[in-house]
Amino acid sequence: MLPEEEKLQFLQKTELFAELPKTELKAICHIASEIAYPAHSTLFEEGDEGDSLYLLVDGEVSIIKAGTEVLFFDERGYCLGEIALIDNKPRSATVKTVKPTQFLRIARSDFYNAMAREPRIGSGMFRVLNEKIRRDLEIQMDSIRKEIAQEESIRLAAEVQKSLFPNKEITHSCVSSAGYCRPANSVGGDYYDYLELSDNSVAIFLGDVMGHGYHSAMIAAMTKSCLQTQIRFDASVPEVMKAITRVTEEDAQAFIYMTCCYLIIHPDNRLEFANAGHPQMLLYRAEHDGTNSENGNPIELESSFLPIGISMFDTPTQYYSTEVSWYPGDLLVIYSDGITEAFNPNSEMYGFDRFKALISQKLSLSAEEIKAEILSDLHAHQQDASTNDDITLVVAKFL
Repeated sequence: MLPEEEKLQFLQKTELFAELPKTELKAICHIASEIAYPAHSTLFEEGDEGDSLYLLVDGEVSIIKAGTEVLFFDERGYCLGEIALIDNKPRSATVKTVKPTQFLRIARSDFYNAMAREPRIGSGMFRVLNEKIRRDLEIQMDSIRKEIAQEESIRLAAEVQKSLFPNKEITHSCVSSAGYCRPANSVGGDYYDYLELSDNSVAIFLGDVMGHGYHSAMIAAMTKSCLQTQIRFDASVPEVMKAITRVTEEDAQAFIYMTCCYLIIHPDNRLEFANAGHPQMLLYRAEHDGTNSENGNPIELESSFLPIGISMFDTPTQYYSTEVSWYPGDLLVIYSDGITEAFNPNSEMYGFDRFKALISQKLSLSAEEIKAEILSDLHAHQQDASTNDDITLVVAKFL
């Protein structure tokens, strides 16, 4: 129990009763009952009838709106529940104790009687409400500033991501291309690029960073920078894969991984590649005399390595390249799983078989036309259903 003198000193320092003379404060002391709650107790729930106000003597409380903790207070003399007394409406929030907490509680009828005797209590109430309005305004402005900053970060990340993609398609003597990328959100984690090498070869890279958002976009940007630097020194498949691994594993600030394909198209009909956890690339052989040498089925250039950023051993991954021949008229399709795993409103997946079958029917078309056919069929399947993953596609036609 608080001694009367200590109770008087406490009330005198509150915004609500600071202007009252000592005689009136003594009357308030008599109607203010002491009450203590253990930690994690509920004073009142949002929607409850407001039958009293509370003054925080010692401890800490949390303010909860719509099930979410929005504020914490441990300020001695802080007033709780006064608004419900003034406008006679249900409680606007839930209040719970964070740790053992003591209050002075004043019932509605006693508070009204005190205000009738002493108008200066109204002035105190005005100060309390004014302070709360000011505090609420600061909280709202802080929230708005954070939201604006986040939107600006997302806008900048989206601009960075757009700058990653090649600004023109491959127009090499032995291959032409058509690429496409659509992020699931404002910012995605997919990235593809074309690289002209010093020996007149052409390299293609496609990566899919875990998740989508600001962090994934930054890893994609770091990957592009790494590629552009590495090919100046050594553009070979193993060395490029090792360089990308260093960027992802050493420079990333948190656990993150990326599936990717890197391939080099040599003018002497060789295709070198490495696939690290990415969906298999599809190599369709050209038709000869009305038939296809692979009976319409593509050669699947599958993954030989774990996604970059995931390791089963303490030693670094020993990357190597796999080689396959290409011929004029052949078609290479590289894609992210956002295509094959796209759903329609009935939760039906687009699927790998439908994807392969469609391409096999369009082999005579150009790379740009095949890309358009794939995207059109995918759009027809999705029926405007929301996209949960980035969609990336590169179609390369050998000449």
